[in-house]
Amino acid sequence: MEENRTETNTEEKTTVIKETGTRNCDCNEFAIWKPIVCGLLIFLGAFCAFYTVADWHFKRMMPMSIMPPNSGIVDKMIQKDMQKMDKMLKHNEDMYFPRNSKANIVHLEQNEDNYKVIIDLRAFDNNDKNVQVKTNGNILTISARTIKKSKNNEQVSEFQQNYMFGDNVQLANLKKEIEGHYYVIEIPISENDK
Repeated sequence: MEENRTETNTEEKTTVIKETGTRNCDCNEFAIWKPIVCGLLIFLGAFCAFYTVADWHFKRMMPMSIMPPNSGIVDKMIQKDMQKMDKMLKHNEDMYFPRNSKANIVHLEQNEDNYKVIIDLRAFDNNDKNVQVKTNGNILTISARTIKKSKNNEQVSEFQQNYMFGDNVQLANLKKEIEGHYYVIEIPISENDK
């Protein structure tokens, strides 16, 4: 009898399992949604992980001086850098182009005894023959010309500048000298009008 009960219980269990397996499982209707939802969840998880790691690295790589929270700090830094650049450029400009010069090539200086006209010969191939000095009454004319030839072209540079002096200047007694890269013209001032 016990054997019959065991067999009956086994048969009932099998029937119950078979019946519940076929009756309650409707997985075939939603079979397509399971991989779609899993793929979407995996993609969102990977995106969030990548974003978090990238954010950590960029915050660690960028110092706060580049990405400050307040834009006023950036403006002050840029303004300070611009002031430093202006000072450097002004210093270089004063060193290479003195304030008393009227042109980059010709400089006129006045002393108690004479006027000095200083011509930079580097602009004219360091050759004083390229520079001509002429006088006409109280007018001093400085003209210069240089020709630079290259393989495919020829470049001609010409320069002319006139100076008009008062009656106290003696243009007939001017002196011309070469000092290094400079052509110096000294024009004496008459002693009567000092």
